[in-house]
Amino acid sequence: MPINASQNMKSADIDDFLGNGWFMGLGPQRCLVAWGRPKKSNNAIPNKVQFFVPDYYLEDKKPWVVYEQAVVCETAELVKSLEKYASLPKLDLRFVDPDVEQFTETFKKIKSSINKKEINKAVPAVFSIAAGSMTKAMRAYFIRQTLMNANKQTAYGYLTPTEGVIGASPEILFTYDIRSYELVTMALAGTRNSKLEGEHSLSNDEKEMYEHGLVVSGLKKKLVNFGELQISPTYVWDLGTISHLRTDLLAELDKPLEPISLFAEACSLLHPTAALGVSPITSDWRYMKECDGQIKRARFGAPFGVVSPTGKSVALVAIRNLQWSEDGTISIGTGCGIVQDSNLQSEWQELTLKRDSIRKILGL
Repeated sequence: MPINASQNMKSADIDDFLGNGWFMGLGPQRCLVAWGRPKKSNNAIPNKVQFFVPDYYLEDKKPWVVYEQAVVCETAELVKSLEKYASLPKLDLRFVDPDVEQFTETFKKIKSSINKKEINKAVPAVFSIAAGSMTKAMRAYFIRQTLMNANKQTAYGYLTPTEGVIGASPEILFTYDIRSYELVTMALAGTRNSKLEGEHSLSNDEKEMYEHGLVVSGLKKKLVNFGELQISPTYVWDLGTISHLRTDLLAELDKPLEPISLFAEACSLLHPTAALGVSPITSDWRYMKECDGQIKRARFGAPFGVVSPTGKSVALVAIRNLQWSEDGTISIGTGCGIVQDSNLQSEWQELTLKRDSIRKILGL
């Protein structure tokens, strides 16, 4: 399946896309969109553009999807095409906030493991839940809002008749360009309300810098065999409502690797980074399953990407999103990194800050 560049979608295409589709922003002006009858498989198919949509724990037996159509279109045109579908969405969603008592127990369990020197850090997730079905009008509305409000983040989504995800992720798990032999990733950990950054910068916060350093250290160890590594200075990345600590890493490969095998190897190696999993890397990140409320993450924090056999492959970290499932629930997930010096109230406030930023992006 080739990608047709700079092609606008017809009304019938939009309708099909909202039922069975996939999309990802390619910078602020373009968007990769796929739709049509999906073909799912347990392994990637050689020499085809295909999409990777697993769950967080990588338990989906068929995480690869190929569609009948794929185009690169202008984001502004896609937003315009979705307008008539999104004009009257039913948005009477009533979200129930996460259970603070359950989070408290998870917090205590993780701190106990840290005190016992079993781990250095873990990232639990909490979810706001609403009941309802995701109509095509609602899907169109949330996609439009995400594309218009993504800012520096990458809009993305996966749509099926019964379940899916729509969001705007600030975090790239990796990109790989077969033409330049470069694998690029980032460490993204440490969070603050952007309004407060001027008063007390993340870069001067010992706890936040320590947490971020665990992610950088984990990535360096994982990438040591990929090639010569270039690491940027750590800096504060302002996303509008929220600011994060960010460090960019680039591995220069000695020779080009076949995109599918490289993608599978990089996902297996890098997912999850310590920004969404557990540190150190010698720990089993599935430790999170033992904590209350952590099993049903669905695609929150999972890799989400596209493999191109001739160009650039991309895997996002599927955060800052809204998910819906066939059991009639719609959820907004958020996570926070817990280390030795973490404070329960501060972490709970961080989860609220992230949840509010997602609602703003989605127009909720």
